[in-house]
Amino acid sequence: MRIRGTHHIALRTSNFATMRHFYSDILGMAYLGGFAGKNIIFLDAGTTTVELIEAEGPAAPATQGWHHLALEVDDTDAAYAELHAQGVPFHIEPRSVPPEAPVVRLAFFTDPDGNQVELFQPIGARYPTQ
Repeated sequence: MRIRGTHHIALRTSNFATMRHFYSDILGMAYLGGFAGKNIIFLDAGTTTVELIEAEGPAAPATQGWHHLALEVDDTDAAYAELHAQGVPFHIEPRSVPPEAPVVRLAFFTDPDGNQVELFQPIGARYPTQ
């Protein structure tokens, strides 16, 4: 079996309109398609896709293992400034890690449902090495 890549990351939400606005209008992800008669859409996130699914019924308990969605950007500081100006709250401001030999510049914020989203800018190597 050969994995060709990540097709999509699905986010289940009870705030569909707010989440659609955030990912489409604030983050600038273009609409790719969806299912007729249902609030399930796919948004272009560059090399992958974000799927927003409207929750039906009560919220499910937290899923073990989910931590964050990482969005690769050309310039973390510029993306931070743009989103911060639009009122997006960041809980980790732009920083280079690890500090002694940076391989990534990152920042973290939460979407309207509280999911962690990372702005990720590779510096040099695409992934850190041991």
